[in-house]
Amino acid sequence: MNKTYDFSGTCLSVDPPPYAFPPYQYRDNQMLTLRLEVAEDYLRALVPEPMIVNEDNTLVVYIGWLHVIEPKVVSYGEAGIMIPVSLGERRGTYLPVLYLDEVELLTSGRELWGFPKFRGDVSFNRDDSSVSASVSDGGTNIIEMNMDIQRAVEPSPAYDREHFLLKSIPAVSGDGFDVRQINTCRVRNDHRKEIWEGEADLHLRSTNANPLGDIPIKNIVSSVYSVGDILLDHGEVIYDYLETDTR
Repeated sequence: MNKTYDFSGTCLSVDPPPYAFPPYQYRDNQMLTLRLEVAEDYLRALVPEPMIVNEDNTLVVYIGWLHVIEPKVVSYGEAGIMIPVSLGERRGTYLPVLYLDEVELLTSGRELWGFPKFRGDVSFNRDDSSVSASVSDGGTNIIEMNMDIQRAVEPSPAYDREHFLLKSIPAVSGDGFDVRQINTCRVRNDHRKEIWEGEADLHLRSTNANPLGDIPIKNIVSSVYSVGDILLDHGEVIYDYLETDTR
């Protein structure tokens, strides 16, 4: 369709491109990742059927400082929860919540794949001996992580993996959904170029909108700091609740 007007570099038209489209190439992401053992019933309550949670009853809490280099250049903070799950023969990680401090990628992630992204203020710091990171909501640190860097681990070969995401768009009538499906997001060429292990501590706190302090943590299974690259690519619909409900 024809361009109708230029305003601050934005093309206003009947169907304007609202953001850069994937694939997104990331370079030198820094990630602090803690794997936690939690109560089984809590984990199952977070994961919608027909996905099946992992037998170890673990989830991952992470905070990262990420760098997109294509199709545009932007750095931002991100944090979230990932749960290893399976759906049929496919295995991946389901993400019930993420926090970002960058508006465009928050919007594109929600609208394209269905990432459950919300606004949060992210802090990430590394020195020679430790890594510390936090996420705040309205002045409350809802996630705080600290790890003492102790052991270097051999970098891993690049590999591919998938995120599973519940994409839900309510109907404008207020009755039901226009879209409700499990999508994948393909993570290609995940290459951890630098990996460090250590001892970590974690503090989760709740606000009215973010009940993270309710997570029943049994223990911290592992803590890892890494630097690496990924390509965040398109995915596919692997389960459609609306089609299933009409059969």
